[in-house]
Order: sequence, then C-alpha cells, then structure tokens
Amino acid sequence: MNKSDLRRQVAELFIVRASGFNLDSQRLYPKLEESNSNLKRLLEEGVGGVIFLGGTVKELEIRCNDLKKLSGKPLLLCADIEEGVGQRFYGGTKFIPPMGIAQIYKKDHNLAISIAEKIGFFTGKEAKNIGLNWLLAPVCDINNNSNNPVINLRAWGEEPETVKSLTCAFQRGVSSSKMLTCAKHFPGHGNSEVDSHLDLPEIHNDLSELEKFELIPFKSLINQGVNSVMIGHLLFPKIDPIFPATLSKRVVTDLLRIKFKYDGLVVSDALLMNAIANKYSSGIAAVMAFDAGIDLIMMPKNIDEAIDSLTDAFYSGKISLERLHISRERRKKQLDLISNENDLEKEELSNKDINNILLDASRFSHYIIKNSIFIREDSPIKAEVNDINLIQIDSFDQVSNKFCPALDLPKAAGFKNLIIHPLGISPWHKTNKRFLESGQFGNSKILVQLFVRGKPFIGLDYHNDHWIDTLRNLEIEERLSGIIIYGCPYLYDKIQKTIQYTTPLAYSPSQIEEAQNQILTRILQSKTASKEVDKKTIKEFTD
Repeated sequence: MNKSDLRRQVAELFIVRASGFNLDSQRLYPKLEESNSNLKRLLEEGVGGVIFLGGTVKELEIRCNDLKKLSGKPLLLCADIEEGVGQRFYGGTKFIPPMGIAQIYKKDHNLAISIAEKIGFFTGKEAKNIGLNWLLAPVCDINNNSNNPVINLRAWGEEPETVKSLTCAFQRGVSSSKMLTCAKHFPGHGNSEVDSHLDLPEIHNDLSELEKFELIPFKSLINQGVNSVMIGHLLFPKIDPIFPATLSKRVVTDLLRIKFKYDGLVVSDALLMNAIANKYSSGIAAVMAFDAGIDLIMMPKNIDEAIDSLTDAFYSGKISLERLHISRERRKKQLDLISNENDLEKEELSNKDINNILLDASRFSHYIIKNSIFIREDSPIKAEVNDINLIQIDSFDQVSNKFCPALDLPKAAGFKNLIIHPLGISPWHKTNKRFLESGQFGNSKILVQLFVRGKPFIGLDYHNDHWIDTLRNLEIEERLSGIIIYGCPYLYDKIQKTIQYTTPLAYSPSQIEEAQNQILTRILQSKTASKEVDKKTIKEFTD
C-alpha cells in the first residue's frame, strides 16, 4: 500500500468538529470548529467523522446531507447530546439534566427508569431525523464528589446502582431509535475536582475501588451492547502512574479490552483539551492513544499533524497495520448496524409524523420538569415598592430570549431586575463576600434566583457556597423575599438546611424557560403578572 492510500485509511479514524450553522461567520467557536473550506478538504482526504455544535435542527439536517455527499462514504455524525437535541441545536427538545432524573429515582425507581428510557427514545428519534447517527451519551460517571465542576448535573446519579439503572434505560431508548450510543468517560470522571478541559485530573482510586464503584455502570452498558466507549482524560496513579487514561495501555487494553472483554469502538475524548494538549503535541497524542488501544481519535488540535504522525507510525511499522484494519473493521461494523436499516424509513415519516414526535417530546419534557420541581413553601411572594429580583447567571444564554420568565414574571409582579454575571460589576462587599454591597441595594427586600451548575470550562466559577451565608444574613435582616435555585442540587441542599422553613424556597434541576415559568407562576402572586407579560409580549411583537 502506498503512503497516500494509507493516509486515507488512517484519516477515516479521525473526528473533527464543525458548526451546525451553514456559514463560517456563524460559528460559535471558530478556534475549535473547522471552516467550511477546510472541512471539505478533510472529508475529501478521508476523514471519517464530524462532531457538531450550534445551528438549528433544520440547518443541521441540510448540513449532514451535504457532508455525506462531499465525503462519498459513510460518516460518523455525532454530538454531545446528553439532555436532548435542544441542548446543542435550536429547535430541538431539551430535557432536564440526568441528575434531575436521579432525584426522581430516589422516590420512585420505576418512574425514573421509564422516564430515562423515554428520554433516550425521543432524543434518538430527533437526532436521527436531523441526520445524526451517533449520540455521545450516556454519561456513565458517578458524581460522588459534590465539588466536581464538570460532570455534576451531567451524571445520572451519585450511587452505582442509580447510574447503572438509568444509563441502561437511556441506552435501551436510544437503541430502539436505531442510533449509536457511547458510554463515557471511562473509567470514571465523577470523583474529580478538576475539569479536564482545563487541566489533567488525578483520581487516586485503585482498581479494586474502581470495580466496586466507578466501573459498575460501564460494565452494565458493555453487557447491554453499548456501541462505543469514550476514554476520559484522567490520571489514575495507582493504575498507571505515568500516562493519562487516554494514552494508557493499562487502562484501554488491559482493563477495557481484556478484563472487560470489550470489542466495540473505543474513542478518545477531544485531544485538544488541556489535560492532554498541555503536555503532548497533536501527533504524539494521536499515536500514543491509538497504540494504547483506542480506535477513533476525537478533535486533535492540529488535525493534519495528527493524521500524518499516525500514518508514519503505521508506515514505519511502529504500530502494526493489523491494528489499523481491526479499528477500521470495528468502525464499519457499527456503521453497518445503522446503515443497513432501510434509509427510506426516514422518508416514509411524513411531516405530520415528525411533528407528532416533536410535540410528544415537548409535552414529555414539561411533564418531567413538573415532577422534578420542589417548592418548600407555597405561600405566595408579593413584591413591595423597590423590591429587587436578583439573578445570578454564568451564561447570557440563560436570559437572552425575548421571553425570559426569570426576569419577566418577577418584573410584572413588581420587582426590579438586577443580574449578577462574572463579567459584570461585583455586587459583593469589598472585604467580605458573605455580604452584598448595601449601597447597591438599599433596604429593599430581595428575591434571589441562582442559576448554578457544573459544566465544561466553568472552573472556579462553579463554587457558590458564599451564597449560604449571604442568604442567611439577608434573612436575619428580614430582607429575603424568597430563593429559587436552578441546576445544582448540592447548593440547594446546603441552603435548605440553613434557611428558615417559613422562607419560600424552590428548586429545579432544569434551567430552561419552562422550569422558570412553572416555579414562578406557583410562588409569585402572578395572575396579574401573567396578564402584564402577555400585554408586553404583544406590544413588543407589534412594535
């Protein structure tokens, strides 16, 4: 085989990132997402997979069709869809985070398992309808560290049995929609306090400890036939003191391949993440990952360097050509599972059928939100003159829609809105973060709404324990109207234990508009508020 042909075969095992938007100017993360011209070149050179983010569901459907034509061969088309298609693409259904289902599981095992399976089914159906064939889900990490800034709400629970039951249910749902699935982040990212997007986490569990805890969900998913496993960028010094899991033969080959007898696809987490990129070049990382036992290489920082380096490793005999053929065959086997399905199935779905699926998914999402909301005190909150609706956010996406219940409903009820954001002016007392700067708030009563959740790249901004003392101080001063927490269950649990029972307190694991709406319409004196919001919306639309 000449080197050019070899390079094409090697390129098939790489996955690059692209925007779901059609135009380069619309890319949300241009440093991470290939330009259209470069994407075209890479597909023509044999690259076999694309991971998407952003755009509308209709744009992505067009884009997937276009990319398949450009490539001329079957592609793996994927996205990190852990909470419904709407998590990544406008117009799709967004479900509550997995941790919210885990909270339902504590009260009713069967209900939570049924919900998880149905979420998997709807997510798979919607994703398939817009052209994807591979969901990078479920997250199998057990979030047994409440200070975890990156897994957190993405986990299906804090106990092995919970995570095992719910991820297996989700997997069954996705599989019934004829989509590929991925168990991540092997061998378990739940017990870390470091975000692997920013640095390399160290987890000091030995293999026997992992087998009793972290590895239980992965083993169950493997036994159930999960299509792929993603390796996390994690250092386990008691298993391999030198190399992170992504680059470790002890983790990928000895543990996953041999001990767990897993012969499906193994994919790396994105190699451009700092956990790897801080120490290894794209070329070296790609070669080491493949040599460790990984089949598919996700998002190297320099795609051409990575492909060339791995090609050289095969060409020189550093890695056997047999390994290349095995990985290509594993990839083909998974693609055959879904491409052998009659491609006309999608065409036979009428627009009415598709709309019915979307409507059912949306209604189901609202139903889950209703079942996951907790309101401790149903006595309504009434705004007085100059009272403030104080909202903490970490992303302007949370309040950027035309209708944002967290802002609009309190405003209509008489509150004045004030937003706290990491890029804004600090509201805190200069010498003590447990107190709000009195000059900015006077003696007004304050309704506090906190949007808090762990997620990639949030880093230290995830830690919000100072709010516990702040809210207690406001309560002592008789200036606390109520508290609503969207997202983090750990902060909510701490606040619930410290705030008086008479103070209105509400919690939702979901942060979307429907969750805001359901909570606020229950705890505000909102009949008048809703009418005023309706009038405002009509006026803005006609203006």
